[in-house]
Amino acid sequence: MENNTDVQVTETKVEQETTQKTYTQQDIDNSFNAGVKKASTEWQKDEKYKEFLEWKKTNQNDSEKLNQLQTKNNELEKEIAELKATNKVAQSEVKPEFLKFVTTEVMQLVNDTTDFETALKKYKEDNPHFFGEVVVKKVQSSPNLANGGAKTNTTNDIMNNILRGVRKD
Repeated sequence: MENNTDVQVTETKVEQETTQKTYTQQDIDNSFNAGVKKASTEWQKDEKYKEFLEWKKTNQNDSEKLNQLQTKNNELEKEIAELKATNKVAQSEVKPEFLKFVTTEVMQLVNDTTDFETALKKYKEDNPHFFGEVVVKKVQSSPNLANGGAKTNTTNDIMNNILRGVRKD
């Protein structure tokens, strides 16, 4: 009889092992999220957490302001560099109609080994047609009073004819 008792005890243990509940991934996720939510609500009630959030907000605002100031500073430095370059090109006897173009071209030549003055000098040597004296061409703007004649009368001719009393019809 002792033998039968051992067998029954073994069968009971097997039944207990098979009746244990297995957990799905959804069950584990739900349990984990519930724990996180509970811890989160308790943490948010803490005064030190509120102080931390306020400090973070203030620090973020300061950081944004600093970034804005740095961006504005970079823009102003770039504008100053462009104005200085334009001024130097203007002083190098460039023709006024080519000032902006030549400034842009010379600025593209500037690099770690070439400064602006050297680039301008080289550009001036390579492109002399953009530099030199400004030539003002005088064009007669008075109307043609020759009435279709073969020779056009200049203002001087007309005035001389008036003084002499000569009429040309």
